[in-house]
Parts: sequence; C-alpha cells; structure tokens
Amino acid sequence: MRTKTTLEKAVKFVNNCKFIFSFKKNIFRRNLFSLFLFLVTTISFAQSVSCNATLVVENNGNIRSTPLEGTYYAMVLTNNSSFTDTFILSSKNINSSCANTDGSSTTGNVTINTDFIDSERNSLTEITLNPGQSLSFYIHVTVPAGTSIQKWSCDQITATSKNCINYAVDTVLHTYIINPIND
Repeated sequence: MRTKTTLEKAVKFVNNCKFIFSFKKNIFRRNLFSLFLFLVTTISFAQSVSCNATLVVENNGNIRSTPLEGTYYAMVLTNNSSFTDTFILSSKNINSSCANTDGSSTTGNVTINTDFIDSERNSLTEITLNPGQSLSFYIHVTVPAGTSIQKWSCDQITATSKNCINYAVDTVLHTYIINPIND
C-alpha cells in the first residue's frame, strides 16, 4: 500500500511540475513575443521619424525645354537625418498622372531617357551621405530617335533610403521637346 500511495503521489507531483513549468513557459513565450513586437515597432517608428532628406533641382529648374540632343538637370540630394544613409536613385515616367505646366493635355506626352551621373560624368545608381551632407549630381535627359517634337514628358526622380524602410524623397521634372527648326 505504501508503495502505491508513494507512487501515486510521485506521479501527481511530476504532473503538477509539468503543469507549472509549461504554464511558466507559456507566460515567458507570450511576454517574450510581446517584448519583441514592442521593440520592433519602437525601432521602426524611431527610424521612420528620424529619416529626413531633400531632393531638389538647383535653382528650382524643374521645367526645361530640350532639343533632340537632350539636356541636363542639376540635382542636389541632402541627408537631413542624424545618421549616414545610402539612397538608391530611380526615375519613372509619370505622364498619366502629371499635369503639363502649360495646361496642355497629357495624352500626347512622350517618354524620354534619364541617366544619373556625377560631376565627372560617371554613371550613378546610389549615393551615400553622412548626416547633414549634400551631393550635387546631374540627370542627363536624352530624347529617343523618332520622338515627337513639341511634346512634354513628366518624370519622377526618386531617392530611396536603404536604411529606413519605405522612406523616399522625390521631385518631378517637366521636359518639353522643342522643334529644332524653330529654335
């Protein structure tokens, strides 16, 4: 009898220990997950708040006419955040959502080519800037052969942060393809 009672008590004790440890483990897991979620949200929010940059065309020269040979836009990218950041440069034709500066219809707008280059005329794809640092670069616009003249092109130039999730700055270039005979 004594052995059976001792054995039953031992089994009951082991089951109680399993319950207690599994209960604490569940509490620990829930708290750990909550803590992890809180930290990720806080870090993400802190980064998004601290990310800050500007991308402008020098001398507010967003509107330009160009002959068929093309033109250059002088750009300035400034990192206004408190940490070093790398920006990926991209260009997107936005004729369908852009308004021509002379009020004309966008249905006849054309597509042009844009290349990012530095002051030595080397190709650029990304720019790394220290806090408060600015860098001037150029966008070389070329007009593809056969492009209609006396038409507009609207292009969105974007600098996307590699360090801050979903952070980008952009500006729109309005380029008018002139008639080389009249100008």
